Amino acid sequence: CPCGGEPTVGLRGPRVSLPDVPMPARGTRPVAGFQRVLVVVGVVVVSVLAVILVSGRRGGDPPPAVPSWPDDVSAPATTAQNRSGGMGSAVGRLPTGADPLRVVSIGDSVAFDADPGIRAALESTGRVVVVTRSFGGVGLLRPDFDRYLADTMATRPEVVTVMLGGWDLAEAVADPARYNVRLEEVADRLTRDGALVVWLGMPPSPPSEGIEGARLLINSLFTDLARSRSDVVYVSTESVLGGATGRFSRFLPGLDGFTAQVRKVREGRDDGHLCPAGAALIGDSVYTAVGGLYPLPVRADRWWSAEWTDDPRYDDPPGGCRSPVPSG
Repeated sequence: CPCGGEPTVGLRGPRVSLPDVPMPARGTRPVAGFQRVLVVVGVVVVSVLAVILVSGRRGGDPPPAVPSWPDDVSAPATTAQNRSGGMGSAVGRLPTGADPLRVVSIGDSVAFDADPGIRAALESTGRVVVVTRSFGGVGLLRPDFDRYLADTMATRPEVVTVMLGGWDLAEAVADPARYNVRLEEVADRLTRDGALVVWLGMPPSPPSEGIEGARLLINSLFTDLARSRSDVVYVSTESVLGGATGRFSRFLPGLDGFTAQVRKVREGRDDGHLCPAGAALIGDSVYTAVGGLYPLPVRADRWWSAEWTDDPRYDDPPGGCRSPVPSG
């Protein structure tokens, strides 16, 4: 899906096409030609530096520091206080500003839209660092997924959030048992070094896409995976992005209580991808799930409306998140 973009880390550097530098005419001063040479050299140097800087963070290495959310070192942890059953009985370590919880998110283009909301919801505690690695076309059965998974786990996350399924629907419907085997294999690799997994279901889809039956089936497989393991927790998105009915809706109450556009519009039709208000709802559900595994403090005030909501992905397609909010 071209609308999901590419990973924000691990990209190759730009290819540079060097312009031809004309030789000065006989008897003229070569100042212009020399200036052009300097320009070319400058372009090459900048390009090489860009390659070094970008490739230096291969595989989604964690950023050097937690973004500038306020960190109250005395803030008490308010989650994971009464955790029992599922995922074991022991509460995870107490993350701090100096030793934050390491989280990585993976998934497809819907997850790509959700990533800024997930990151804001967790990092606004001042106790979490999130590496976002979602992009369009990711699926458990897609080419190069195993390499993508290996690069992800090289970051040594303590928690992995997973949100995908759209690119696997045909195979999952055709042979659910075989897809289950793949799910177990991927879950084993995600948790091999002790990471816990927060697996989000596929959210309700626009009726025009005609995939609701397949979506419900693959979500049932994700649910069964979590029920059979102590290191995976499933988060349903039915009520998060489906409201009281669990069905697709372009508009829902946001975290501030006001009706907001949560899903995009593409070429005049409802689209399954997310607007900032929808990403914030997903982020809030992930905070609740991760907070059930590790003690986290409350989040920064109005984290859901911070600068991350201006990310260019929320204007892809242009105007996709600017539908008039219905009155009443």
